[in-house]
Amino acid sequence: MMYFSEYKSWFALKNYRIETQSQDLERRLWEVFPSRCLTFWPYLLKDARGMGEFLERDMPVTVETHMNRLGQFTTKIEWLSAWVKVDWRGQIWCISRDGRMWLYERGRQNDDKVSRLIWKIPEQNSTGDDITATPPMLGVFQSPLSTEVIAEFLDEFEGRRWFEAATDITWERRAGMNLFFLKLSHRTQKFELYLQPEKYSDRDIGASIDELFARLINEGGNHIIDATYEGKILLRNL
Repeated sequence: MMYFSEYKSWFALKNYRIETQSQDLERRLWEVFPSRCLTFWPYLLKDARGMGEFLERDMPVTVETHMNRLGQFTTKIEWLSAWVKVDWRGQIWCISRDGRMWLYERGRQNDDKVSRLIWKIPEQNSTGDDITATPPMLGVFQSPLSTEVIAEFLDEFEGRRWFEAATDITWERRAGMNLFFLKLSHRTQKFELYLQPEKYSDRDIGASIDELFARLINEGGNHIIDATYEGKILLRNL
């Protein structure tokens, strides 16, 4: 959309381009656009930053404004891409790769690009971290779930057969280390996997679980796989 100024003064905003694929985003931008910038475009050099920060707190978007020529500006506004989905306080949230978090229903998810695996934030955390604080019900905020932890886990295990069978995953810190609890499903079989990768730094624990998982799906039954002990994996019936 292109706006052409009706004002004739020397410092009036000459033209203003909004680049977005969403009419909803364009309307929201105009709702918060500083009106003083229409008659004195130098204000936009300062106000654009605050306007962008406000919109990025209000909605899952990125906002960029730049001046093309004197008195001529372009603002580009796009929906954030969801990287992973999170179950927290009974609602589904999205997290972008840079750690911004918002309610699933308030964004444009690009579902084909989002992992089907749902991460869960536990109701209680043994570390006393503020991870269980009540989340804002509106707007965008920094995720309490570490994107670094998610990325490291995905980089190490996403290609494993057992990982492909996972339906949800809970992460917490225990004894200073990451603990992951996964629920797996293969046809009629159910599995629970407890995993602390840091205890297996000298071993390809992902491959070891793959071998065990392949054996168990052939043998049948439901199982608990406990990989929280250094040097060994415990197996129990579920």
